[in-house]
Amino acid sequence: MGGVKVEPQRAKCGSERMGVGIRHVVVVSSVLAMGAFGYVVGFAPMDEGVFVRAGAMNAVPTRARMIQLIRRALAQGKNDVADRMGDALMEHNPEEPSAYFWRAMISIQMGDEDSATMMLGQLDAFLEPVVTWNNNESASQLNYYRAWGKIGLGDMELGESMFRELADQLEAQNRGPDGVIWNTGALYNLACYRAMGGEIELAMGFWERAVLLGYTDDGGWWAVDPDLNPLHDTHQFWKIGDQIVRSQPVSDDELDG
Repeated sequence: MGGVKVEPQRAKCGSERMGVGIRHVVVVSSVLAMGAFGYVVGFAPMDEGVFVRAGAMNAVPTRARMIQLIRRALAQGKNDVADRMGDALMEHNPEEPSAYFWRAMISIQMGDEDSATMMLGQLDAFLEPVVTWNNNESASQLNYYRAWGKIGLGDMELGESMFRELADQLEAQNRGPDGVIWNTGALYNLACYRAMGGEIELAMGFWERAVLLGYTDDGGWWAVDPDLNPLHDTHQFWKIGDQIVRSQPVSDDELDG
């Protein structure tokens, strides 16, 4: 959320852009969810019982845990599981912007453009009067949600500029005395922000550097992360991602099979 700095190549804005519009994001995500997971193999099985047992014990998972499970489910193509968790996240956290955001991301992954657009619109309206939030969300995180909200409403130019501003701030915060960024998490986020900002070449540079420096795969989320959808049309993105998959240890199930 994810280099050697090169001159940015701005992608086209508005409906001509291939990568950031909600419709394209939804289409790409739904295709991935239906089986384009050749790059995402060897994950630990999703323990659906975790959520069920929590409900049975009347112990609702924390907001952070729900989001973690949603990401894992989406990465494994288990959209029905993510869908149920998204509903629970909204039910138990109706005043949290993250609930609206993740409900929208689930809809994108499921190919439901209308629901995604509606939820991002609600997120935008929810954040309109907000200046600061509680300890759950930083100012930059709120601005990240705002940028997605603007894109959901179709204001591509504003949404992209907000993502570029987030990227500028993150770069300034993470460049060392030598002017180089070494933190792989920051590099991953920079790839996301630059991609969503329409700066495809810059985004690819950060993505490549993150993986080169040992970015640790988080269950395959990188392959379905909507922030990186603008890079999905390039072979280089998947070629770089393949290095992550190849670095994963072989599971006992794979050996037995």
